[in-house]
Amino acid sequence: MQINTFLDSIITGRRKGLTSAAIRGLLTPLSWLYSVAVKVRNELYGSGILPMKCLPCPVISVGNIVAGGTGKTPTAIWIASHLQAEGYRVAILLRGYHRQSRTATTVVSDGNQICGSIEESGDEAMMIARTVPGCIVIVGKDRHAAGYAAVRMWDESPGILILDDGFQHRRLKRDLDIVTVDSTQPFGTGTLLPAGTLREPRSALKRADIVLLTRTQQEPPTFQRTKSSGPRSSVLERIVDKHKIYESRHCPTRLYELESKHLAPLDRLCGACVLAVCGIGAPSAFAETIRQHGAKQVTLFAFPDHHRYRSEDLRQIRTRSEEIGANLIVTTEKDAQRLTGFEGLQFFVLAVTLEITKNQMGFSQQLMRTIRLSPS
Repeated sequence: MQINTFLDSIITGRRKGLTSAAIRGLLTPLSWLYSVAVKVRNELYGSGILPMKCLPCPVISVGNIVAGGTGKTPTAIWIASHLQAEGYRVAILLRGYHRQSRTATTVVSDGNQICGSIEESGDEAMMIARTVPGCIVIVGKDRHAAGYAAVRMWDESPGILILDDGFQHRRLKRDLDIVTVDSTQPFGTGTLLPAGTLREPRSALKRADIVLLTRTQQEPPTFQRTKSSGPRSSVLERIVDKHKIYESRHCPTRLYELESKHLAPLDRLCGACVLAVCGIGAPSAFAETIRQHGAKQVTLFAFPDHHRYRSEDLRQIRTRSEEIGANLIVTTEKDAQRLTGFEGLQFFVLAVTLEITKNQMGFSQQLMRTIRLSPS
């Protein structure tokens, strides 16, 4: 087992036992130091001692406080598509985790065509470029520089910039902070990195302008309120105003064969024995989505987030598929970027989109108000 896979299983709590508990215990003092560093950094930005850089256009940040998949990228895609439908030009900025490029800033899509490769851009950026036609997609650690690259690509008046995973990127001033919270695990393990999965204390949610609950269709009963007080959100309302809280779910929209791109009916999942293959931040949520869509049996074969697939991985996937007698091997659109080109296995890709289920009109109005009132 790779070291990053082993540590990830311990930090997330998937690996049990005395050894795992001991390792988390050894990491706990580092979490205390990390907590102090986060607090000091936030106070320096909050007081203005550390200055924020500005861009000459409205900036919307989508982020989280838990490491892993909370629905940031589907939210950024929803916002970009919505703003494009309203007539705005949009650019999405990502850091580009696990990309193999020494270039500080890489244009993945210029809004007309895809310019970068999967190695240069990373899987998430490539997925966005292919999912949102007409959207500029740029990756780079320095979001301010990446933002200026997008601004220079707009001929006349600037458009709207969306930061994917930008909540902790305090250096760039934004007009709207949206934080996604996975309703199945709202605060991760409850412990800060590196002993747990929290990037910031839950109190950091007070900085958010919008808190978007994701995957509410999978929400466990423990996170719901009683019927007399209405569904969901009670835990969050102790931290942020209830008017800031919106709800969403992940909805399967298409099932297609990876190499040919031929569509298959979503009903093909019904009653099937499925091997769910993914390297994402929330693998169990992906398996549950397939299960809720009618699969008879779902076996999860999870790899680390942003995993680069190799021939050996494909052999293991084949073996596992034969062991369980799988009818379908299903993966995510993000993983599809890394699985293209391998022969000998038929993968089906389940396309999932975000649907805002609570006050979508209010969510849209806040986006429009932010753009209208932006000093830029």
